[in-house]
Amino acid sequence: MQRSIVRFLRAFEDAQQHIRFQQISASQRALAESVGDSLANATQLLDDEAPPADRGELHRALMESIVHLQSAQDMFLVEAPWPNFGAAYVSSRSEQCSALEILYRWRVDLPLIEPYFRIASDSPTNTPLAHAGDTNSAAVGILHHEKADTHHEYSLYVPEYYDDTKQWPLIVALHGGYGRGDEYIWTWLRTARSRGYVVLSPKSVGDTWSIALPRLDVRSIVAMMDKVCDTYSIDRTRIYLTGLSDGATFSYLLGLQHSERFAGAAPIAGVLSPITDMLLRAQKGIELPIHIIHGAHDAIFPVQTARSSNDLLKSLGYQPTYTELPDWGHVLTYAINETLVLPWFEQLHPVD
Repeated sequence: MQRSIVRFLRAFEDAQQHIRFQQISASQRALAESVGDSLANATQLLDDEAPPADRGELHRALMESIVHLQSAQDMFLVEAPWPNFGAAYVSSRSEQCSALEILYRWRVDLPLIEPYFRIASDSPTNTPLAHAGDTNSAAVGILHHEKADTHHEYSLYVPEYYDDTKQWPLIVALHGGYGRGDEYIWTWLRTARSRGYVVLSPKSVGDTWSIALPRLDVRSIVAMMDKVCDTYSIDRTRIYLTGLSDGATFSYLLGLQHSERFAGAAPIAGVLSPITDMLLRAQKGIELPIHIIHGAHDAIFPVQTARSSNDLLKSLGYQPTYTELPDWGHVLTYAINETLVLPWFEQLHPVD
């Protein structure tokens, strides 16, 4: 049963990373063929199993997670052209993340599912994951914070083996348009958990980031960062910024305006907003390392916009790094965070 769930999780994640919104039906067929009857098989196994009395709660949690995953699959397979498919895709992602919350909460009791939540090369016996837990009283794991007077809601991941006697690097990860912090954080969970990073994933004040009036979200994110740094032992020389789509566009604004707060910025599938014009003319943040990552098949922001952003920054004296992905479109960033973004962050600040 756990193997069936893992099969679905990996296939669904792969589909989200390779979908082309101009070829939705092809992506849907690929997912249907890949997952097969995974969820039906898992449900049948649970139905056939009479759990011991002390495992009833886990049994119910697994059933609930499968219901969410089935809803996620059904919504992903809705027959609707882009952009009508967009609403179904967002709902599908929400259902998937609800299932992930449940499964992660129960990971210790799910030995075949737990490895999904860490980088494949890691094992519980050779990483700090084996020693999660008892060093202090700070809240750890996936944490969701409500809106307050100074900031909007945000999600936070603190490794379960957090120890306040050492300083921890922080990644600020900004979701895409009409996304949420509590869903985008899952694209970083596996990498952060395996490599020892705190991740702050804010929710935009509006449906997307306030690109036309940046101070709204800038003020909110800065307040969140200050709160996290006051609560946890954060290495302020290793705070990194990244974002996807509108989150990438806003990461340019935030990073250039407050470059003193960040060790590097990695905008993914975003563009330079005209609002950055005054910042660029004043050479604000010219010392900030920037890594532009963009897919050659991006149907939202065509790749030429990223090439132009790279050329403009270089012409103004900035020194961006540019990576163009020949097989990538405009989608989620699990593998990109793991294989491109984090290695680049770590290259900026090698740790002995």
